[in-house]
Amino acid sequence: MTLLKDLIDIPEQVHRGDFVLKLAEDVTRPDVVLNDYVVTDELVKCFDSALGFVRNAIQNRSSKATYLHASFGAGKSAFMAVTHLLLQGESAARAKAELAPIVRKYEDRLAGQKFLLVPYQAVGATSA
Repeated sequence: MTLLKDLIDIPEQVHRGDFVLKLAEDVTRPDVVLNDYVVTDELVKCFDSALGFVRNAIQNRSSKATYLHASFGAGKSAFMAVTHLLLQGESAARAKAELAPIVRKYEDRLAGQKFLLVPYQAVGATSA
């Protein structure tokens, strides 16, 4: 009989923050962001929407703003990190099989573009 511990790595201990993505740091380490990132069908739709939003801003030569809202632990930082890597042209992010159709869909307008990407996270920030 195959045991669960033989199929996946289960840590013996976990600490607060062990699974928290540090956006500003981790976008410089694509392997950390992408290694265990699972792209679900719902996330494909979200990436399609996000890249469509960016493409629309480029086509209309206009500044746009949006926000990402979800419950704590839903994966907002990870989503933003992968979006950051896609816009940066990171080959490992673009090569993710589930994202390939979305990357191809927007390649014509996003290729060669330079984006000012500002990874900022307010987790733990204090207000002055």
